[in-house]
Amino acid sequence: MTIRVLIIFGSTYGYTERYANWLAEDLRALPQAPEVNTLRATEVTPELVEAADSVIIGGSDYGGFLTGAPSLKKKIVPFILPKKERTAFFTVSFTGEYSKKLLDKAVAKSYTAELTDGRPTFHLRGGIDFSELSLAHKTALKGPVRAWLMANPNPNEGIQQMLECYKTGHADYTNRESLKPLVEAISKFL
Repeated sequence: MTIRVLIIFGSTYGYTERYANWLAEDLRALPQAPEVNTLRATEVTPELVEAADSVIIGGSDYGGFLTGAPSLKKKIVPFILPKKERTAFFTVSFTGEYSKKLLDKAVAKSYTAELTDGRPTFHLRGGIDFSELSLAHKTALKGPVRAWLMANPNPNEGIQQMLECYKTGHADYTNRESLKPLVEAISKFL
């Protein structure tokens, strides 16, 4: 029997979509190769969730809000609950694991603690290209976010790289290798 995996993602600038596609390719390459369907959060339906054996949800983080989460929470979380044991999450943000505690809270808040509690959750690094940002994102990043970053007395490497990005205008920290722990966790569902 072939296991059906549904990867649902919310992506604004393409980093989360890149990871979702890489994840699908990596899962299809496993010895126990599942059938994998990858969809944007806006395209998913309760029927697609019900047909899946395993659900993986990815979202890009913007100030504690995960892209696609509000519609998913309303539309499909009730259909995922019976599959809770075969559900995993990933976020994509500039700082990734450097912001683990904050991102764990964002996942629980976005999809309900009942669904996320005890489920594998991974935080991957994305990037920024200031020339592609919306006006709202540029304004937030160049105003309050930058001020908060600069005021941090003990900046971690992620914060230092973010500050450097203000000078260069762009950075891309996506890394396919960082998906390995997520692929390993999902392979246990198969």
